[in-house]
Amino acid sequence: PALKEWWGCEAYMRICFLYGMMHLVMAFSYWITLHNICELGMLWCSKLGAAGLTAGVWIIFRLDVLPEHGGSFPWEIGGPFVTAVALGLMYAHTYTQTMIDIGRGIAAGIIIMH
Repeated sequence: PALKEWWGCEAYMRICFLYGMMHLVMAFSYWITLHNICELGMLWCSKLGAAGLTAGVWIIFRLDVLPEHGGSFPWEIGGPFVTAVALGLMYAHTYTQTMIDIGRGIAAGIIIMH
């Protein structure tokens, strides 16, 4: 009887933990991307860090949400990697106006993703 009373609370707690952990890792991924590009000038390291942490968040999501219950790839999870691509275009050593415009368009897409 006690398990049935607390089942809803446990399910809600698991959902909160899932989204809390996903956003914690995503926040670190955004930070490492911005730190590598803006402060250190390491474009490829930012892409590798963002790709690895994005894959980690995707794995966390897939372990908790089954595909038959809506567990597809949430688009907002890819934000850090797409940010690395956009900033890579904007902070390139030799850039053109087209690269800047594409980077700005991708940045607008990142805002829409969230």
